[in-house]
Amino acid sequence: MRILALAGLLVLSSPLYAAAVTPEKDTSTYDIEVLVFENRLPELQGDELLARDPATVRRQALDVAVPPETLTSQPTLLPMITDLLEKDGHYRILASSHWRQTLEANPKPAVKPTRIASAAAGELEGAVRFSLSRYLHLDVNMLFRDISTSLPQPVLYQIREQRRIKSQETNYFDHPRFGVLVRVMPVEKDQKP
Repeated sequence: MRILALAGLLVLSSPLYAAAVTPEKDTSTYDIEVLVFENRLPELQGDELLARDPATVRRQALDVAVPPETLTSQPTLLPMITDLLEKDGHYRILASSHWRQTLEANPKPAVKPTRIASAAAGELEGAVRFSLSRYLHLDVNMLFRDISTSLPQPVLYQIREQRRIKSQETNYFDHPRFGVLVRVMPVEKDQKP
């Protein structure tokens, strides 16, 4: 019984737990990291194709998207996971980005999404919107064009999802063909410019 009580006390007193239960509105500046990768495992590929006109999806994702701001700090998640995925051989990095964003408790539509794109023109296009209302929210809209098939037209896949999140957690948005990892970290007051 004492062991369970001690374990509970250690969890409750740990800095990670304290950070997870701290109200999100206390910190208004965040570092956001995004990593998008292709899944090349053939047994996991599904037939979840894009059902809409790709031009419409592209307009919805990118018309109001802004490029990410320059970030002075180094990403903490991206280099480690990028290295692991590249060494595996079953995955290919499509895009990675990180930026610093300051939020006020505005409704989600007031925050412009950040544009995410691959280095190969047109292969991956999309946007990530990070916003704060009562809770932190992530909206991901990514369009991946698979040009590696022998078909005359590229095969289109889309991830479009909205999610309530907590800071200091890695969020995975998945599709059988590609995935998006997003990590949101609060910036300490002494780290702000």
